[in-house]
Amino acid sequence: MKLLTFLQTYVEDGFLPLKVYAKAMETFQCSFREIEQIALENNITPLRYKRNQKTISVQEQYQLFNATVFILGCGGLGGFVSEFLTRIGVGNLILMDGDIFEEHNLNRQNFSSIKALGSSKSAVVKSALEAINPAVHITSIPSFFELDKHASLLENADVVVDALDNPTLKASLASHCKRHNQAFVHAAIAGYSAQFCTSRLIDDLYMQEGDGAEKTYGNPSFTVAFAAAIQSTEVIKLLLNKPHLDVPLRADLWEYEFNLL
Repeated sequence: MKLLTFLQTYVEDGFLPLKVYAKAMETFQCSFREIEQIALENNITPLRYKRNQKTISVQEQYQLFNATVFILGCGGLGGFVSEFLTRIGVGNLILMDGDIFEEHNLNRQNFSSIKALGSSKSAVVKSALEAINPAVHITSIPSFFELDKHASLLENADVVVDALDNPTLKASLASHCKRHNQAFVHAAIAGYSAQFCTSRLIDDLYMQEGDGAEKTYGNPSFTVAFAAAIQSTEVIKLLLNKPHLDVPLRADLWEYEFNLL
């Protein structure tokens, strides 16, 4: 019996349940990811994506499976964005961060915990994401991003996610992506506020040099999660060729104000 025939036999109410994966891996000596690929190629929706339907078709789910997203930074924004993309089914994630988890991260960073203190952020996040969705191929790079040194790593990504905390580096990354016609999603937070833009230069958003405003106004957990949700939405829109932000957006969660700039 071929793997596809096997999977079709065990579809329940139009969906492929997780329990079938284990049986298929044992029977056909294949990987979790291989099973998901064959299922999606043949319009079989894994049960884990049932709640994606109506919003995302099975064909679009397969597009996401084949996509690659490069996330620069695995702390506040990067931790949440990586989880959102893993759960929705983006098939290839590259995580880059040279930092370790510290106590002051515990208030907001998704995969920080007392147990994880002192451990590499990119490694901890990779392990956690693989436990959430084994079909996702995740590459962890435990280094701080330097444009001169690491620009070539961005070449194979469909979308680059800016989850960095250095305004100068953010602007340089945006400029690089613009020059190379590479999809890019920016976000930043400070206190109750957040800003976003997609595939454009961001120099005008950082008119002053120095640390970002979060150093002054702090980083509440809910602002981080909110900003990461907007940023992740923009990533999915880009991957599925949907309309996305064409001007910067600023949001104030205290006043519930949203302004296009």
